[in-house]
Formats: sequence, structure tokens, C-alpha cells
Amino acid sequence: MSDYMDFRKKMATDRSFAAKFKDCRTVENVVAAAGREGFRFTAEEVRNNTEILPEELATVAGGVSIAKDAFSSGPAIARSIWG
Repeated sequence: MSDYMDFRKKMATDRSFAAKFKDCRTVENVVAAAGREGFRFTAEEVRNNTEILPEELATVAGGVSIAKDAFSSGPAIARSIWG
């Protein structure tokens, strides 16, 4: 599994880890913060990836993320990270 996919899995399953990214406002901010946590991937990998992980599906209900409380900015960061 790539670092980006490992990162997404950790984001979906570890609330304290996801909270570290609450102030990220751009994909580039997320990539830089993830790098400080040991994950290596590019903004292009983020933008070009459309795969949904099973762990991410567990946080969705009726097309709306139910895990948005992990981020102070709500779902905006999820949109910037994953789409």
C-alpha cells in the first residue's frame, strides 16, 4: 500500500491523528503536515486518487461524512484532501 493510502486509512480510523490536520486548508498543507508525520506523497497523488477505502465508507451516511467533527473546519478539509 502506498504512503498516501496508508495515510488515508489512518485518517479514517484514528481521530487523534486526524485532529492534527484540522488547521490544514490546502492539499499542499496536508502533504506537508503528513510528511512531518512520516508519510510521503504528493499533492498530485491526492488530486488523482478517486479510490474509496472501506475505512472511509464507515464514516459516510447517505453521502454525508459523519466524521467531520475530527476537523474544526468541518467537511471542507475532507473535500480538499480527497477531491
